[in-house]
Amino acid sequence: MTRSKNRVRFGINPRGLPYDQIIKVAKAAEAAGFANISFSDRPPENNLEGWTLATAVAVQTSKIRVTHSTLNVPFRNPALLSKMATGLDVITGGDRLILTLGAGIQEDHFVNYGIEFGSAGYRVDGVIDTIEILRGTWQSDSFSYQGNRYSVENAVVTPRPVNASIPIFLGAALPRMLRLSGEQADGWIRNGGWPADIDAYKAQLEILEESATRVHRDPGTIHRVVNCNAYVGNDDPDSKLAPTFGNQGGLTGSPDQVLEIIETYREAGVDTFHVQFLNDIIDEQIPEFGEKIIAKIT
Repeated sequence: MTRSKNRVRFGINPRGLPYDQIIKVAKAAEAAGFANISFSDRPPENNLEGWTLATAVAVQTSKIRVTHSTLNVPFRNPALLSKMATGLDVITGGDRLILTLGAGIQEDHFVNYGIEFGSAGYRVDGVIDTIEILRGTWQSDSFSYQGNRYSVENAVVTPRPVNASIPIFLGAALPRMLRLSGEQADGWIRNGGWPADIDAYKAQLEILEESATRVHRDPGTIHRVVNCNAYVGNDDPDSKLAPTFGNQGGLTGSPDQVLEIIETYREAGVDTFHVQFLNDIIDEQIPEFGEKIIAKIT
């Protein structure tokens, strides 16, 4: 297991908030030192569509990066996604978007919208094709590609990304996606919420690192992201946990306790923590977390 060579970063996951409150949270998080803000991509649920929301937040902030947990590949044609990504990138001046892609696991979401779901292997094939099409269209004047799920012929995407490319992270928990993350991705976000079992997390990271090494990549340069609850204070942390998509737990407790947890997980290989606060206390927790935690580390 390799300790990450990347600096520690923090992101925020706002969930279940109205639009005006999300904008307020994004601006407060940016001021508090959060590097990323992440949105869900579950169109059938009662929320604002993830790409539209990320774009709106990006143009109303100045430096916080927007991303998703995760942007599910089957919902969007890869060539059009390439065009969407470069558009957001250019509009915001570059280095404001992380494309965090997932294969998709909620079958009913795709069935509800009339989108082919397919087997797990077929969906991973789609992720592979999407990465090829994204990077190919960013690097070529005209790009053609024949994949197992997606293909393009003489696809043109202009304007190009401001910095020639856009970071691609992958959401993964199982071996094939972990291997793909090591071979192709700029970063990995662990599916399933907080990794309470550190040994299990290390075993996943080992698969990623071995794959990176096989293709002569430095595994220490690949970003490693985890989602988690967060609460800084002296109340019972269990009373301050927001509902999450995966396992609960994370960066909760007094400032010293939270800093100790962060160091433990840094030693296990994590370099980025995307936190979710209980909505009732999010306004007070953002500056508190920034002052007591982010300012002490970054």
